[in-house]
Amino acid sequence: MKKLIQIFLLLLITSSLFADNKQLIQYVDPMIGTDGHAHTFPGATLPFGMVQLSPSNDFKAWDWCSGYHYSDSILKGFAHTHISGAGLAGLGDILLMPTLGEIKVKAGTEENPDSGFRSRFSHDREEASAGYYAVVLDDYNVKVELTCTPRVGFHRYTFNTAGQGNVIFDPTHNIMENVQETEIEILSDKEVRGWKHCNGEGGDRKVYFYAKFSKSFEQSGVAIDDKIQADTKKASAKRVKAFVSFDVSSGETVDVKVALSHVSYEGAKANFDAEAKGVSFKKVLRKAQHLWEEKMNKFHIETHQLSDKRNFYTALYHSMISPNLISDVSGEYMVEGKKYHSDFDQYSNFSTWDTYRAVHPLMAIVEQEKTVDFVNSLSSRYTESKVGLPVWECLGHDNVCMIGYSTVSVMTDAILKDIEGIDNQATYDAMKAAAFNLEKHSNSYDVNGMNFYIDMDFVPGEIGSSVSKTTEYNYYDWCLSQVAHKLGKTDDASLFLQRSKGYRNLFDEESGYLLPKLQNGKLVNVDKSKWDGLVKNYVSGNIWGYSSYVPHDMAYLMQLHGGKKKFASWLDTIFADDSEIGGSQHVDISGFIGKYGHGDEPSHQMPYLYVYAGQPWKTQKLVREILPRFYHDHPAGLDNNDDLGQMSSWYIFGSLGFYPVCPGSNQYQIGSPAYQKASINLENGKVFSVVANNNSKKNIYIQSAKLNGKEFTKPFITYDQIKHGGKLVFEMGSKPNKKWGNAKADLADLNGIKPSEAYKLHEEKQVLMPYVNDITFSFEKRKTVELLCGTKGAEIRYTIDGSEPEVNSKKYQNPIVINEDATIKAKAFKPGLKESGSLLLHYLKGIPFNPQTGYPKVKVEGNDIGYGEKSGAQLIDGGFGSTTFNDGFWTGIDLKDLHVDIDLGESKSICEVKPGILIYPGAWIFNPDEIEVYISNDQENYQLVKTISMESPKDERRYVTRPAIEFPSVNCRYLRVTFKNGPIPDWHMAGGRKHWIFVDEILIN
Repeated sequence: MKKLIQIFLLLLITSSLFADNKQLIQYVDPMIGTDGHAHTFPGATLPFGMVQLSPSNDFKAWDWCSGYHYSDSILKGFAHTHISGAGLAGLGDILLMPTLGEIKVKAGTEENPDSGFRSRFSHDREEASAGYYAVVLDDYNVKVELTCTPRVGFHRYTFNTAGQGNVIFDPTHNIMENVQETEIEILSDKEVRGWKHCNGEGGDRKVYFYAKFSKSFEQSGVAIDDKIQADTKKASAKRVKAFVSFDVSSGETVDVKVALSHVSYEGAKANFDAEAKGVSFKKVLRKAQHLWEEKMNKFHIETHQLSDKRNFYTALYHSMISPNLISDVSGEYMVEGKKYHSDFDQYSNFSTWDTYRAVHPLMAIVEQEKTVDFVNSLSSRYTESKVGLPVWECLGHDNVCMIGYSTVSVMTDAILKDIEGIDNQATYDAMKAAAFNLEKHSNSYDVNGMNFYIDMDFVPGEIGSSVSKTTEYNYYDWCLSQVAHKLGKTDDASLFLQRSKGYRNLFDEESGYLLPKLQNGKLVNVDKSKWDGLVKNYVSGNIWGYSSYVPHDMAYLMQLHGGKKKFASWLDTIFADDSEIGGSQHVDISGFIGKYGHGDEPSHQMPYLYVYAGQPWKTQKLVREILPRFYHDHPAGLDNNDDLGQMSSWYIFGSLGFYPVCPGSNQYQIGSPAYQKASINLENGKVFSVVANNNSKKNIYIQSAKLNGKEFTKPFITYDQIKHGGKLVFEMGSKPNKKWGNAKADLADLNGIKPSEAYKLHEEKQVLMPYVNDITFSFEKRKTVELLCGTKGAEIRYTIDGSEPEVNSKKYQNPIVINEDATIKAKAFKPGLKESGSLLLHYLKGIPFNPQTGYPKVKVEGNDIGYGEKSGAQLIDGGFGSTTFNDGFWTGIDLKDLHVDIDLGESKSICEVKPGILIYPGAWIFNPDEIEVYISNDQENYQLVKTISMESPKDERRYVTRPAIEFPSVNCRYLRVTFKNGPIPDWHMAGGRKHWIFVDEILIN
């Protein structure tokens, strides 16, 4: 009998999976991605809404970027804004927390939650679904339920124990922001309003709220610095909180609606009146669920696996959380601290370096009305607010945390799909301006290098992440060339097409990799056995993804490799390379198959590149391996940051069976569909379906295909084929059909690009920069400097007074001899060519490392070193670091003091120590509070000879400082230099936290 029941249940479940079940939101699990490193949040939100109402904690470490992590067992409260899946931390605006009994306005600590209003909770009594979140606060026996409209958060608190119920308002709560001022006002016995002024990833901003309760409160009050102010109903200060209290019976519910505005009190109240006035919690919840159901119904999949449905529809849910609404119902919104008015909904939270690859191409298929608002929002940053296209925009502020002008891809894809409602000319003007912007520099990846790129079509290797910048810029310029061509701008189309080919300068024939190229014309042979050089030259150190990231010029890239077969073999070696790499790995590159890192976006196209090489069966195999390997239906189900839906959108495309390798080309490269059938319900009323007959875990290879009943042999489909609806049917099998999808005629039209003219490198446009072969810049007594230039017939001119060399400056004829600290600047000139870039050389006196003797020797606590050689060898190697922390020269430690022991090899008379210190507030790198110098002759008994204090920086400026620590001359063999960590200054978003200390060459005189 028991067995019969089990069989009946199995049949029931199986039939339900294939039934036309309209309740697709049952498969959405917002808890997926809340564990591990995915950084999603579980709370209530609507598609692209302003409110993300979710449990929120203080920022404890990188995995709390969204304010919540599944490892939590303590909650601080429920805040109204969060970022989904990002690698950066921010927001956490306007936190509310219900309590029972004694009024506590202090949050307390996680170690001792009883010291404040925090509460313990259990995942067993926690529930999350599309548009809804619920949890029981164990300390108060209060059930919290959350839902929302686009601009209003709805809270329902059920007090399961009678007593005094309280709700704490905490606008000081933040996720790694610097709160500058807050205000709260008790308006009546049901209404509270306030604001928070802060600075962080969303810039210098204010957020306003208006809250209204369903029950009158008997008590209320405000607190400043956690001290309740008697007979006070309004307060403004850096740390203002408030409470309201009422008597509750067992099982009684109290509702509170909280409207947000990033503009004003009036905006918050207007948003409330438009979306929350007279509306019940249940009605809003039903509407939220209905809206999410509509979004889920854009896709229908048929599969035997329940986990497939949970993964798919949760991925779709995560893909539609951002970008986020920032305008009020009045049309008012804020950009860079200034107020504007819009006739359409304005959006922000554009993580386009991630999302242009799959999220926006997905939206361009199924959310065209929203895509119009997204593109027009971006265009208005140029036409209305005059700040230019953002790099990474959070709530109207460009924090420039990434590289490039990636919004160009999003805008191009929409224009070339002829999506109606976009002003093509205004959009193009904004895009073109971004392609010449010399000012937007990443706070993590060095200056943009656009001044060099405009002249050379590539970013030189002296600049951080130069290869990544080159390949990204090249692709964006190809996008611009396509739009220019569409608009009849022939000269622009030619200009940007030429610029799009600059990566060819970086190709290394021997290895097949794109390598950094210096201004002196030399390729830098990057050591792939260590992360240090990789992180310097490629975002996330991802040499493999970026060496293959030429989506617009794949035919020529393969030609550089020697043809399709050789290119495919090169890919094979990457996917099979399991060698270990030493040094500090970047957190964003993970999910490895060989050296392919699925957790890093620039690699996302790599599995589909076999399609271009005429070996699509390898793409089919890889895609079907990646889907179950890196996506699971549990909290740790995503391998790395979801990055506002990019990882999730990759899953959507991958499981459907095609992927947009080159957004803007209107082509999608075919992989291997994961389901028996998948249908896309388009906004024009048409349906496009993908059917995979005989599909299974083993039958992953395409044997043949038909599109609308006709034989289909191309390894890609087009946007028009999808837009017009139809059916793409695959016959699947367990062995590759190596004849399908690789015929010459079928490959010829991939991206519409064919290898054509030989491409001239750009040395002929500009004189190569002078260089030196000896890169040891410290010396004990004297130094001979020999300048060289790779351009024949060029003349080198130089200065030693810090001024910029000119054509009439001193001519270099013989090696330069120096015996004191010196700065040499040099340029090369040749008639008919543009002058070279300026070579800058700093030489400083100090005992250099002697490779013959092996001294000085250095020792640090290697396990604590987060950047650089674990041995600390870079501290005395003679090379000087730049203002970029990942340039390969710095030694970095986080949160702790840095202790450096130096053995001179013999007793020497010393009187000065000069360490290089990096100040880089944008990356949380600050100077040590103090530096102590000790000496010893026996390596046991150390004597303190000097302590200096260092003043913290007062702004975001980054620079290198080299304090001279002088003391009376002493004889010693051993030194110990201690760099003491202290708190980050209060003006910074991480104020009060300990920080990174980065030290470079320690010079000893």
